[in-house]
Amino acid sequence: MNIAVTQKRLEDLSDLTYEVHIGKSSEVDYCDIMILKFIGEYRFGSQGNSDARFMRAIGEAVLEAWNPRGLLIDLRDLSYEWGDQLEDVFYIGSDKYRDRPFPVAVLVGKNSEEAVRTLIVGPWGTEKIEEIGWVFKDVTSAWAFIEAKLKEYHLKKML
Repeated sequence: MNIAVTQKRLEDLSDLTYEVHIGKSSEVDYCDIMILKFIGEYRFGSQGNSDARFMRAIGEAVLEAWNPRGLLIDLRDLSYEWGDQLEDVFYIGSDKYRDRPFPVAVLVGKNSEEAVRTLIVGPWGTEKIEEIGWVFKDVTSAWAFIEAKLKEYHLKKML
């Protein structure tokens, strides 16, 4: 029997790189918060679909590896202009944590802010990035959002 196979790696999908940083919640002492940072240039339109698949796959893998209770998706060092599948990245953790709350915040930078805003609110939407509620320009505000959610869920005994 002759079986033809090709070796594959997640890194074959995209030129993006990533970093994982984990810190302790100051509100709920048994909870860790993860920052998952993506770096590089997200390709335009449908060419970026494999970038989104890479980001989602890495996100799910790092959640499985370290099991945080909250996630900050850091896009500050990502250049992003357009591509609908980036939205899938915002749902990292939805499968793993489907039975319990899992707060997610997104950090944007100068090379991703406007495109992320229009992806979420639509190209004619007038809401500012600050009005979305879970998208932030600085890590302190995003971290505080996750902390507040963890505290809320802890007090309601949902964690």
